[in-house]
Amino acid sequence: MAQLDIYTNSDTETSGEIPFLVDMQHDLHQNLKTRMMIPLVSIDAQYAGIAKLCPVFTIQGRKVFASIPEMAAYPVAEIGSKVANLEAQRATLFDAVDFLMHGF
Repeated sequence: MAQLDIYTNSDTETSGEIPFLVDMQHDLHQNLKTRMMIPLVSIDAQYAGIAKLCPVFTIQGRKVFASIPEMAAYPVAEIGSKVANLEAQRATLFDAVDFLMHGF
């Protein structure tokens, strides 16, 4: 597992709404049994969220937003398969986390 890798959500109850999770945890902590993940939530064309707090991405043709306020530790054993990586959006994701933690 690596920071900013995207994984499928293996929870069948939530995977329709939250198809993916993005790993925010630094690789230094790879031996922990959990990873700090941000849910990537499906959206439609009407989405009007706060872009600075919940940035929008397209993953495997699906438009999703990063639900930064719902960031949580997920058990490694429950994380699905890797499907992509958001390294190119590193600044956007960490700016959103900083916005949640520090405000303006």
